[in-house]
Amino acid sequence: MSPVIDVSQITMPANLSEWLTLANVLLTAIFAGLTFFILRANRAAVAAMRDQMADQNRPYVCVTVQVRLGTPVLQLLIRNVGRSPAENLRLHIDRDFYQFGERSKARNLAEHSAFTKPIDCLPPMSELLFDLGMGFKIFAEDADPVVCPLTFVVSAEYWHGKSKYSEKTHVDLQPYIGTSVPYHPVVDELQRVRKSIDNLSGAVKQSANSLIQAGRAENKE
Repeated sequence: MSPVIDVSQITMPANLSEWLTLANVLLTAIFAGLTFFILRANRAAVAAMRDQMADQNRPYVCVTVQVRLGTPVLQLLIRNVGRSPAENLRLHIDRDFYQFGERSKARNLAEHSAFTKPIDCLPPMSELLFDLGMGFKIFAEDADPVVCPLTFVVSAEYWHGKSKYSEKTHVDLQPYIGTSVPYHPVVDELQRVRKSIDNLSGAVKQSANSLIQAGRAENKE
């Protein structure tokens, strides 16, 4: 059975001062509770800002594929796009990839120093660039997928201060099938100017040779 409460035994404040004291106690308790929740929220906000600052200033080792400008050569690009150096960087590729389809140890990407030995430091915006091969040969119907696999995984482990980062990037070359070779308009225009200069130089040399031959013929007469 629940205990029976005798209402007659509950004492109520007798005068105004006691009512004010009770109200003051209640308000103090409310303010204390609000202060606790505010401090708790501020602590969480500070922790979130600290994590955000750490993410903004940490190193980021990014693995991408690009096409060399003006050529059909596919390249593997590893770059630190973060604001801090990636220390004690260890790279690993999960399978053999023979550059340009040349099956030799010197052409095996997995045997290169960058993928077999630790890198002391990769500063911000520094990059490692590796040629994979000609796109039309990698994607040829008779291409050997063991020599030049179309998919592979590059793992990166590195430190910054006391924080360790471990990331895996799945590289897929198949989206590049049928894509166009990138050209830079300035480079393209410079090549046209160079060809024009070469043609003009050839014409000048031909004219000069003709004048020399004509002068020699006149001297003989």
